[in-house]
Amino acid sequence: MFVDEHTITVRGGRGGDGLTNFRHEAFAPKGGPDGGDGGDGGDVIFVASHQTHGLGHLQQTHEIKAEDGTDGKGSNKAGRNGQDRIVEVPVGTIVYWVKAPAAPAPVEPDPEDLDIANAPEEAFTEAGASGEDFEEPEPAQAEVIQLADMDQPGMRVVIARGGNGGFGNKHFATATNQSPRQSNPGRPGEEKLLRLEVKLIADVGLVGLPNAGKSTLLARVSRAKPKIAAYPFTTLGPHIGIVEMGPAQRFVMADLPGLIEGAAAGKGLGHQFLRHVERTRLLLHMIDVSDGEPEQLKHDHDVIVGELQAFSPALANKPRIVVANKADIPGADERAKALGVLLGQEVTLISGVSGKGVKELLWAIYHKLYPANPEA
Repeated sequence: MFVDEHTITVRGGRGGDGLTNFRHEAFAPKGGPDGGDGGDGGDVIFVASHQTHGLGHLQQTHEIKAEDGTDGKGSNKAGRNGQDRIVEVPVGTIVYWVKAPAAPAPVEPDPEDLDIANAPEEAFTEAGASGEDFEEPEPAQAEVIQLADMDQPGMRVVIARGGNGGFGNKHFATATNQSPRQSNPGRPGEEKLLRLEVKLIADVGLVGLPNAGKSTLLARVSRAKPKIAAYPFTTLGPHIGIVEMGPAQRFVMADLPGLIEGAAAGKGLGHQFLRHVERTRLLLHMIDVSDGEPEQLKHDHDVIVGELQAFSPALANKPRIVVANKADIPGADERAKALGVLLGQEVTLISGVSGKGVKELLWAIYHKLYPANPEA
């Protein structure tokens, strides 16, 4: 199952303690301080990777912690630094820090309020002595801070830093105190509650009503293997495929769950779907023309456009190619032409099953994405 949201706690490693120690060699009976420093704690580092699809690999993980640094040793030997914890997340992951609100400062009571013996009886009611209604204070809300937008493959971000190791007693020696018995403990690493949210990054997003043939097209033009069946909502999560036109011509296509009326309000897969459309550069709007009157096909088209507009006007204004699918069904050609007349725009007819018109469509997509690039 594709997982595109997850909450997790991350902790940097704790720094090792500094050591209080003195030299004890036979030739130095009054040896000086030689306590080593503690090692630094490891960091938690997120790396954006195309090898990771969704957050399913983290679904059962509720805490990620880097390694602690080790304590300092004698003979001025420092402790070992803790190892960093590297966590791969999908390209397109947004990392939010859910920062707990600061505790309110304690309020010093007014001395007059402590004179309980002489307080009037109404002071002990909820209304209080003033007669005003008693109101509970509003609970403080957590602050949500965006830490990173992992929008580039290989991008590395330190999410939680490890704590510094403590100083050994050698750092505290002075002219007047040559045998210090003081050292520092290691500092704890950063701890953060995170909310991870994946917004897929693809050049082309396939949109349309359920069972419009999006998965079939993606499977034909790339090595992606989306689930395909003749019933709605077969695609419950996005699938990504790389379409290779030639040695240097390629683009990324995403098969996204089918939209239904009311999706912008959260109905069906709703916001889960629309979130992933936001980052695509071009929309391939697929319509099943195997059956139905042209007016019904236009209604199917308008449902998708309306949901995109309701969620975000910027989505509805993205470049879009309207594709009539299932050209291998008798009468599809006539229905596609009639739909184009009603829409007042070109409608490209293809068959995801037989491959009719698919090559021409892919080159049309490529030239919209890269208008300055030649075909070969």
